Amino acid sequence: MKKTLLILFIITSFNTKAQRVSPFQSGSYYPSILSLRDYAAPPPGLIFADYNLWFNSGSIYDKDGNKVELGNSFENSPLDEISVDPNISSYTNMFLIYYVSRFKIFGARYMASVSPMYLSMKYDVKVEYNGNTQTESNKISGLGDLALMPVGLSWASQKMDYSFLYTMYIPTGRYTTGADDNLGTGYWTHQLQTPVYFYAMQQATALAVIPTIEFSGQIKDADVNPGNRFSLEYGISQYLSDQLEVELMNGHNWQITDDKGSDECWANNYDSKNTFSTGINYWIIDKLQLRGKFLQDYGVKQRFKNQIWHFSLLYVPGLLSEKEKN
Repeated sequence: MKKTLLILFIITSFNTKAQRVSPFQSGSYYPSILSLRDYAAPPPGLIFADYNLWFNSGSIYDKDGNKVELGNSFENSPLDEISVDPNISSYTNMFLIYYVSRFKIFGARYMASVSPMYLSMKYDVKVEYNGNTQTESNKISGLGDLALMPVGLSWASQKMDYSFLYTMYIPTGRYTTGADDNLGTGYWTHQLQTPVYFYAMQQATALAVIPTIEFSGQIKDADVNPGNRFSLEYGISQYLSDQLEVELMNGHNWQITDDKGSDECWANNYDSKNTFSTGINYWIIDKLQLRGKFLQDYGVKQRFKNQIWHFSLLYVPGLLSEKEKN
């Protein structure tokens, strides 16, 4: 009974799994997590950012966007005999090291970054199955998957920025199919992004559109390839003074291809979600910015619905930032 129930659960939006391959595959990328201008063409040199994210989830939604509660099962889906009442909280820390070249390639700055991740989470999940009710609880923590961007190119002007970014998510986080303490996705993801920014008022105003596509690999120790995903983010950032910036963002995430493999057992119910966020950023000194955001999921299908608080620091020390020689 216990093993059957725990098949269901993905503990966070970063795809922690329990017991078998979860039917809730949500990809590696979470729209609107970063600040809006984080994808804009940065100045040459080294840049450091520390992201702190607090996730809370108390609800899960079926393929039709209906909230699933005890006594209200996944109707007309492979999970139609099971009802779930989750209570999940987690903390994620992502430390980003970003390098921007002094030289240019085809008129573009070369960029690269690496971002290790630490996860800590607690969950209590109550499940009804065939008239029986059971509660499962756990606390887990450790290193998650590693995000590596080996290739980034950015073209910048006074009125517009355009970038091409290739990122891979390396499954360094703990993962074993059949375990209930996983911290990684268990598969590689290759991601392409083309952020575009439009500026006004000497760049005090920024409008951004950020499309993202993910290509998923095969899950470790399982014959499942999660479906590929497409995300679209857009928003506006406005400096109210030389130090104070406010932003609004909206993000959408869709599964766009089938989950494949002999261990796929959830009838390819494509999931999707939307996330709205609002943020405020402040340069406390010339090289250090303090940022805060609040994010709320809505319009969720076949996924957990999250509420997220974001606190981060951006540090631009000026290292390796000397002007290029003529």
